[in-house]
Amino acid sequence: MSKMLPMLCAGIACLSLTGCSLQEGNSEYPGEQCYLNKDNVTKFSCMGNDYTILEDTVSDNGLGAWVGYVRQLVAVDETGKVILQEDLKNGTLQTLAKISDLVDKASGKSHVLPFVNVYAASDAGDYLIVDINGEYHKAVIDEDVRDVDRVFDFKDMRQSTSCGFSVNPRNATQIICDGVVYQVTSDTVSDGELGSRIDLLAKNVVFDAETKIPLSKEELREIDWYGETVGRHREQWMYKDVYEINSTERTEAVAVRINDVFYVAKRQ
Repeated sequence: MSKMLPMLCAGIACLSLTGCSLQEGNSEYPGEQCYLNKDNVTKFSCMGNDYTILEDTVSDNGLGAWVGYVRQLVAVDETGKVILQEDLKNGTLQTLAKISDLVDKASGKSHVLPFVNVYAASDAGDYLIVDINGEYHKAVIDEDVRDVDRVFDFKDMRQSTSCGFSVNPRNATQIICDGVVYQVTSDTVSDGELGSRIDLLAKNVVFDAETKIPLSKEELREIDWYGETVGRHREQWMYKDVYEINSTERTEAVAVRINDVFYVAKRQ
C-alpha cells in the first residue's frame, strides 16, 4: 500500500498540536490559522495571502518565528484534491477510523498527509515554511512562483525511518517495526519528554481485553444471539502517532499516542 499510512514515518512536532478544524477563531492556538486549498493540497492561505508549497525544504536551523498552524491530517486523491480531513486533537475516534478505513480501501489511490505548523524563514526571506510529515517545505506567495520552482510532490513522500510501525495483529497492545515488538505499558510520557515524531498510525482497534486479539469487522457486526460473549470485555484504542522519547534510544522504547495519551512502548 504505497504512499499510504505505512509511508507516514516522521513526526508532527508535538502532535498534541496536531489537527486544525475549519472553524475560525480557534482560541486554543493563539497563532494564525492557515487553510489548505481543498482542490489542491499544494496550496494554502495564511494571513490573507495564497501560498504554493514547494518541494524545497529547510533544516531545523532554517525555521524562523512560529507564524501559525494548519494541524490537519488530510487524505487526498491522485489529483491533489482533499477528500477527507480531520483535526487530530479534536477529532472523534470514529472520524479518525474513517481515515484509516479510507486508506485501507483506497488500494494506493489516495495519500494521507499530516500538515502541522507554519513558520517564517530564519533568514527573513519572503516565504513561509510549513511542516508536512516532519519535513519543512518552503511556501511562496502564488504570484511569486517561478517557472523553475518545483511544486510539492505529495505523491512522493520520503520515508524518514527504515520501517513503518503497525499494530500487532495478534496482540492489539503491541506495535511492530521491522519485526521488533514494542509492548505498550501503563507508563505515560509528557509533551516535554517527546523527541522527534517517528510514524503516524491513525489506526482504530477494538480488541478482546482478555486475549488482546483485535476483533474483525465481521465480529463487531455479529449479534450475540446465544450470549456467548456475555462477560467478555472489549477495549477500543485509537493509535495515532509514535515519537522518540528524549534521552531514550528508539531501539529500547518509544512513545505512542493512544486515545490522546502518550504511553511508553518498550521493546520486548
